[in-house]
Formats: sequence, C-alpha cells, structure tokens
Amino acid sequence: MVMEEESRPVPAAPAAKPAFDRSTKPSERLTNIQHQVRPVTISRMRNLAPVYGSMGRSRTGLKNLGNTCFMNSVVQCLSATTLLAQYFINDNYVTHINRRNPLGRGGEVVEEFAVVIKALWSGQYRSISPRDLRDTVYKYVPEFRKHMGHHHDSQEFLLFLMDGLHEDVNQVTKREYIEEPDYAKMADEEASRISWANHKRFNRSVIVELFQGQFKSTIRCLTCHHQSVKFDSFTFLTLPIPSSGRTHLKDCLANFSKPEKMTGDDAVYCSRCKAKRNSVKTILLWKLPPVLLICLKRFYHEGMWRQKLQTMVEYPLSDMDMSSFTLGPRNRNPYNLFAVSNHTGTLDGGHYTAYCKNAVNKRWYKFDDHEVYDVSAGNIKSSAAYILFYTSIDLPPP
Repeated sequence: MVMEEESRPVPAAPAAKPAFDRSTKPSERLTNIQHQVRPVTISRMRNLAPVYGSMGRSRTGLKNLGNTCFMNSVVQCLSATTLLAQYFINDNYVTHINRRNPLGRGGEVVEEFAVVIKALWSGQYRSISPRDLRDTVYKYVPEFRKHMGHHHDSQEFLLFLMDGLHEDVNQVTKREYIEEPDYAKMADEEASRISWANHKRFNRSVIVELFQGQFKSTIRCLTCHHQSVKFDSFTFLTLPIPSSGRTHLKDCLANFSKPEKMTGDDAVYCSRCKAKRNSVKTILLWKLPPVLLICLKRFYHEGMWRQKLQTMVEYPLSDMDMSSFTLGPRNRNPYNLFAVSNHTGTLDGGHYTAYCKNAVNKRWYKFDDHEVYDVSAGNIKSSAAYILFYTSIDLPPP
C-alpha cells in the first residue's frame, strides 16, 4: 500500500478558454471527455499490488489490467525520459499543481502518474498494477474502458496524458485574450518569437520545456495568391509513411513538409477574397524541443475500416541530425533514441510493448506489460515501431 498526502482542491475560478490550434494533433478526436474534480480527501490509499523483487531501477513491469498494454507502453517510455521522471520523484510537481485550471483534471492525472513513476524507479518491484492511473484515465476518457474487439491507440493515450500532465501543472493562473498580429508582415524570426511568447503566456509547465517545439504554417490562396502565416506549438510529430514497402525516417520527414492542396470541403477561407478558396498549405519545422516525439502514421481509414501499415521504417539509434529539416534555430545537438512504443499484430489482435534504454546501465530492455527482458540494440529497429522517443540532451538517472 502506498500513502500519498494531497492538498484540498480549490473551487475552479471562471476563466476565458484560450484558443489553441489543435490541427497538429490526431484527427480522430477523443469524445465524451468529462471534467469532474474528485471529492475532497485528506489522504488516499493506493494498492499497487506489487510483486517484490529487485530488478534494478526503472526495470519494473506494469501489469495488464484488461487491454491496457497501450497505456503501459507509453508510461514506460515517459518513465525513461529521466528529466521528467526526476520532476516527479523529487516532488517538484507538488507545488505546481493547478487545481483551478478549467482545462486540467484537478491534479488527478499528475498525482496518479507520479505514484507510478516513483514505484517504477524505486528498484523494489518486479511489477506493479497501475490501477489508480487506469481508473483516472477511464474517468476522463471512457472510450479507453472498452475491451475486446476495440483497438486502443497509444498515440491517443499519449495525447491525453501529455495534455493532462501539462494542464494539471500549468503554472499560468490568469488567462487573457491575446489578439494575434499578422505574422505574414513580419520577418520569420520576429514572428516566431512573438508567437512563442504568446504561447508561454498560456502554457508554462515541464511538458512545454521538455517536449514542445514550433511549426511554421503557411497557407497560400490559389486565386489571389495571398499568404497567411502562423507559428503553432507541437508536442509530437505525426509523420505520414510514404511507402508500403521499406522506407527511412528521413523520407517520412521530407514527406511531412510537402505542400498540400486544400480543395473542395478542405478549402480555406481567404481574408483577401472574403470567401473559401482552393489553397496550398505547407507546414515546416521551425524549432525543435529538447525531447522529440515522433509518431509514425501507421493507422489509416479505408472506407469504413481502419487499416494498419506494416511498413519497415529505418530510423537512427543515435546522432540523428535534424538541421536540414529545421527552418529556424539549428543549434540543437544530434538526437539519440532512448525509447520506442511498438505495436505488433493487427487492429483486431494487436499488442503494445516498449523498448527503453536504461539511464543507469545504458542497456536496452523490452517492456511487455509485467515482463521485462534484456534486448540487444540490434533488435530495436522493427516494423512494429510506432512512437519514437529522441533526446538532444543528456538524460541522467534521477
């Protein structure tokens, strides 16, 4: 049993909801998200149902609690992000919990995530049951409760978890409307700086500092050739896979930045023409974060059915140079892979696992729910790779 002390939630104060651009997130939106703050409690007992046995720090498995492998895979990868893990292990998050935030989950997501991270890094257990974290996820996204015959997407869970963690510790308490200037009339450097400063006026958290970068988005009207420019934040890249055979991550990155025609139902309103017009949209990487998350777009719709690409995507384990794909600041160090969320099988009978590089002994391990195995670096690359976790900074043991 684990005892965690909690402060009393403060009633939410009314605040204007900021306008966020969600266009860079998965197109399949999660519905029926409920925003309820749990009743006031002084302390809560958490039963992790641990299996004792020292495997070493960050080598603890997570039990499958009924089709929760998608959750286990993502949690293990984020646990391997040691600067994030340290933030929770050292209780830095406690003073940052923002229970007033109407966009958050009353601190529930961050508290349950912290309990799991601390247990994974304690070095005391062979495995634990993340039951309270699972129940909190189910509370806010009931769709994740479905079991047999329903495919859960680890990218969708990553989106929920990153949003939940960010908003639960978002240190911005006062939100005011900001009128965006016409960025097309500015130099890119000035426009990106102003846009990022505005973003930080609404968003200030460990998630922003570690995981968020910036896009430059340009839309050109094909009628009057007027251009509109925006600089948007992103937490992870979702890259299309350009081939059904074998391809390289660099090809996926190049394909991501190709101009896209917006016609028919996708036509965009032109402020000069005062009407919807066929346009060309281009999204370029402007600024990259210290920790870069890349999701390979393996799942797609074909008519009524959702299909999966089994394409083998080659990707570097170390020294990935992103300078040729970055339009703005290019002073980042090369990126090194430290974790992978894998999906094997089909949508009807698939399974999620994770490969994580241990920050203590620098060896790779496979996390298959409650089982943890040694794995050689030569076996990390596979057609099962779904979400790649790269870092340009050192990730020391917490």
